[in-house]
Amino acid sequence: MDFSGATTLMTTFKTASLETIREGAEGKGYKVEGFAPTSRAAGQLREAGIEAYTLQSFIARKIEAEPASRHLYMLDESSLASSKQMRDFLQKVSPEDRVLVIGDIRQHQGVEAGKPFEQMQQAGMQTSQLDQIMRQKDAELLKAVQHLATGETEKGVELLAQQGRVTEVKSAVDRIAAIAKDYAAHPKNTLVVSPDNRSRQQINEGIRSELQSTGQLSPDGRAFQTLAHRSDLTGAGRTWAALYNPGDVIRYESCSKALGFERDSEARVISVEARTNTLTVQKQDGEQVSYDPKRLYGVNVFEERSRDFSLGERIQFTAGNRALGIANRDLGTVAALEERSITVRMDGKSGREVTFDPTEFRQLDHGYAVTSHSSQGLTADRVIANIDTESSRSLINDRLAYVAVSRAAYDARIYTNDAGTLGQRLANEVSKTAALDLSDVRQAVDSFRRDDPQSATALLRDTNRIHVYSDREHRVAAVAQDYVSKEDRAVIFAPDKAEREELTRLIRVDLHEQGRLGEISSTTVLSDKVLSDKDAKIAANYEVGDVIRYGSKGSDELSISPNSYGRVTDVDTEKNLITVTGQDDSPRVYDPAAEWQMRLKATVYKPEERELAESERIQFTRSEWDQGIRVGNLATIEHIHEDGGLSVKVDSGKSLQLTPTQAQHVEYGYAVESIKRLTVDRVILSGEAEHITAQRKVLSQLPAKLYELTVYTSDGYQPGAPELVVQKEFDGSAVAEIPMPEIDAPSIAFDGYAIEL
Repeated sequence: MDFSGATTLMTTFKTASLETIREGAEGKGYKVEGFAPTSRAAGQLREAGIEAYTLQSFIARKIEAEPASRHLYMLDESSLASSKQMRDFLQKVSPEDRVLVIGDIRQHQGVEAGKPFEQMQQAGMQTSQLDQIMRQKDAELLKAVQHLATGETEKGVELLAQQGRVTEVKSAVDRIAAIAKDYAAHPKNTLVVSPDNRSRQQINEGIRSELQSTGQLSPDGRAFQTLAHRSDLTGAGRTWAALYNPGDVIRYESCSKALGFERDSEARVISVEARTNTLTVQKQDGEQVSYDPKRLYGVNVFEERSRDFSLGERIQFTAGNRALGIANRDLGTVAALEERSITVRMDGKSGREVTFDPTEFRQLDHGYAVTSHSSQGLTADRVIANIDTESSRSLINDRLAYVAVSRAAYDARIYTNDAGTLGQRLANEVSKTAALDLSDVRQAVDSFRRDDPQSATALLRDTNRIHVYSDREHRVAAVAQDYVSKEDRAVIFAPDKAEREELTRLIRVDLHEQGRLGEISSTTVLSDKVLSDKDAKIAANYEVGDVIRYGSKGSDELSISPNSYGRVTDVDTEKNLITVTGQDDSPRVYDPAAEWQMRLKATVYKPEERELAESERIQFTRSEWDQGIRVGNLATIEHIHEDGGLSVKVDSGKSLQLTPTQAQHVEYGYAVESIKRLTVDRVILSGEAEHITAQRKVLSQLPAKLYELTVYTSDGYQPGAPELVVQKEFDGSAVAEIPMPEIDAPSIAFDGYAIEL
């Protein structure tokens, strides 16, 4: 397999270049296919005559061998691909195929972990540069974009200011009004870019009002009930009934025969019972169903919003529709309104029209303003950017400046609250931020390891790495969501066993839903019964089905070999005898109190069923010294064999083959009770305040080279406490704050030390 890269500035004539490459490759006998992380980007490849699909669909595709066929695969917008997606993509490519990876490392990155396109270039991938900017037709604007494209953000912003393209309006309300007037003065082929969804919606409302007041948009629009994603309710949060609201609309992406939900069907939430974690929903046929949301995979949750649409209205679709050929975030203009239909003229060269029933396809919104991430890949004659320098640095950065301004062909204008600091704020480089934050983590870890938890906590608190919840269930849901938000080697340290089990279940639900776990196989693992020597003497403490592993001391009299296994097949409590059937199927009957030497070296296990999958994180529960495995080591399952054996990759980097017997000594590796000798990138501490404070010794064993350390704690509910908790919302890299009960920060003490939150 040969692969190469093409880095393109966003404003180069990429489509024509790819069309030329396609024609040349087909002339040499290659079958050309294109892929992209988003359906919109895949659609842009099709404009170059390339048969194109989303990257996810190719990864899920079953590849049939075509011995006489050679392929050229083009992967566009590769900066949006995660490391896992890139790995899965390349694993499906045959040795005789060629791969062209296309992208721009200065674009927005995807939500999942990794930046493989940039790393492949750093590793020496042959890369061609398309660096002649074609989009900008205005010479002065072109100069500014060239600075932004090469990382000279402050110089680019300074040029825009000198050209009169930066306007300062302190008040957010007044700034939105100014943007609306500017748009209404020249609405044709004008795009407004704002970094987050909230300001986008406010700008849309302001523009519609201005267009109506100037007579450019009819005030007699028709109201439609649309659906908007509840972006605050993602991942593990969807398994908690308390986080739903009556009136929410749930879309079931997979069927459930037990509950009677068809694939892609919808239901409305009627009531919520938090105490029993029960939702009652009404299906489209009127039937009501109650269920525990923890038991159902694959749902999306929406809130219903009323939106008025008029002829000539700009709209944006907030979900894809394969039948209509619509990609998520596509834009268009309302061309006709009927009783049960809307006709939209789609943006693009073809100007095609689509007609649909708005009661069936309801994911649409006003489309005058879009987020920076949504604007990626778009072109407009004129761009208006709304940039509030007081917003989060995850929103206001060099990628926003580059993406937003480079959408424009003839004119770009920035409205901001502070022109003086605009260039400096936009010069914030996202990857540098991660590197700077790393030193804080390492200092905190070093303080814990030096038995100085007070200094460690102060550093974590000052860098917003401590989160306090009044409700345990909300905390557990947030921890699970944090874990799955990145694809790295992470582990949760949770002192409470019940919490570890709940976290594991929530995380596996989320990973399964995201397609990050392979096909599930049911297997048997051996769980240590942890019998004291006193308890191990008593036959009543054994159960039929228990497995005993005899250590270095067997029994010649009973023909039990050292390090062999036996299964308990009978228990006689009156005579204090157990019957154990060995690997040779021969039963041995003995009194465990009498066989003291053998008993002291034996371990008793309870067989338990586990669902394991490829890509599953596991922890070893028994040392395998000959293979360099110690109890507690973490690994990832690479393959599950038909005989029950496992191929795993240990976090130390070693790949191992486990026999079916060895594979029984594993457990899920998401939430653990010990962090000693772990090789991980990220540790999340989770538990009640008093539980965490008792773990001073454990925290002194934190891995020295962590990249991230976060604490989640709760300490009971205090009535009247402020309700605010931070959760992640992805529309771009936005961080949203949603209401949840939070307590006043407690003081956590470590045996005389204090962790102040």
